[in-house]
Amino acid sequence: MTMVNPISSGAGNVQASTASASGNGLTSLSSGDFLKLLVTQLTNQDPSNPLDPTQMIAQTSTLTMVEDINQMNQALTAMQSSQQMSQAVSLLSKQVSYQLSGGAPTQTGTVSSVQMVSGTPMLTVDGNQVPVNSVTTVS
Repeated sequence: MTMVNPISSGAGNVQASTASASGNGLTSLSSGDFLKLLVTQLTNQDPSNPLDPTQMIAQTSTLTMVEDINQMNQALTAMQSSQQMSQAVSLLSKQVSYQLSGGAPTQTGTVSSVQMVSGTPMLTVDGNQVPVNSVTTVS
């Protein structure tokens, strides 16, 4: 649960800070949350004592940095998925041993196809769908 706590600073300026019920919570702020806080701060500021332009620039730079980090995370996730798919494709026509969860015995078969299911590369091994991370040996 996220709560917004107004904090007075100076002659009536209102700044909004975010705190999570389970700790700091600042790491979970999205760029949209940051933008809402900035608009709230600008809406509630004292017209006789407006926000310092250097603070505005610093907050705008922080917003830009948050957006850049989000884009970088998305790019890294896409790159990781691509790498996992490449590794799975390299197993085509190879014989693999795998063990599914739940204590099932190790099985062996030939990889006939690969597909991405919910972001996880799945191998088709002798008609069975096998997550690539269940493979124990390749021959």
